[in-house]
Amino acid sequence: MQESVITLLLAAHLLAMNVASAGPLIGACLSGRREDGRRLSLGVYRLSLLSLLAGGLIGLGLLLWPSEGMRAALERFPADTYWYAGIELAFSAACMAGLIAGGEWLARRRLASVALAVLTAMNLLYHFPPLMAVLGELAADATWTREQVIDRAALLRLWRRPEILALWAHFVLASFAVAPIAALWRAYMPKGRAKEDVAGRQARWLGGVALVATLSQLPVGLWLLSTGSGSEQRAIMGGDLVAMLCFAGSMLAVPWLLHTLVAVTLGEGRRAVVRAGYLLMAITILMTATLRQSRGASGADAPLTAPASISVLEPALITQPFSPPAPSSILRGLRRGACSL
Repeated sequence: MQESVITLLLAAHLLAMNVASAGPLIGACLSGRREDGRRLSLGVYRLSLLSLLAGGLIGLGLLLWPSEGMRAALERFPADTYWYAGIELAFSAACMAGLIAGGEWLARRRLASVALAVLTAMNLLYHFPPLMAVLGELAADATWTREQVIDRAALLRLWRRPEILALWAHFVLASFAVAPIAALWRAYMPKGRAKEDVAGRQARWLGGVALVATLSQLPVGLWLLSTGSGSEQRAIMGGDLVAMLCFAGSMLAVPWLLHTLVAVTLGEGRRAVVRAGYLLMAITILMTATLRQSRGASGADAPLTAPASISVLEPALITQPFSPPAPSSILRGLRRGACSL
């Protein structure tokens, strides 16, 4: 029961952070002179901010779940790392709030909207995925790198490793697959009529973005799978029954999702959008369960680093419990971070 709850919470975290990461860019591209596009873009900005807050709270709760491997990994980073991570998250949230506060005035100025959206997404698409991927690898295997203290220079070197690059690319593509469908879901969920007037061209464009991103995930997913440990690969390929069944279920759902996204791109409307949303959720849950189960089958006490739709915190979250740092160490890190500003 506990495992099922954790898997569902992780899936919710992944989807929320995907929307928060790519949502501002999707909204900025929808803004412009058309009134229906401006209304839809403002709705996407609000959804992105709510997703960031919800995903961050779920991620923090899961990150504080007790595990010795995670605690050891956290201690290898300077305390300043977490101070600056908090500042960057707050900066992204502030940028999203600025996009919302700008309202119609900012929505009419697409260049300004895009510039602010890029600033919003940079931390979530660029800084956090590799940072959390490295943290997850260290929690899984303390000997993954010989660096005892992961400062900025060491972190940049680790970012170039294949397993980190593959996960990074997978997260970016997953964000651009989830965010457009989330935007359409928000507009179409009231049965019968859209919450905002969604022009056919806009719906087709959003479906096309999700379709291209999902297709691009296929080769990247194979790359990501090839960077996993041999024990994880054996578990997924038949060494563990539950992992194999979850993986097979997600792979069977992918062609159905692609067919549905084609229907959205061709303008089928609400039914196709709702079906695509449910399929994305199902695939995320199945892949999260697959990787958790394969990690358990391999006997490693560590996070999983490669779900189908992965978030900025997820590599560090799919793990066994750890004890959070002592309050005194957190206060020392905050003081050091404040003095360095």
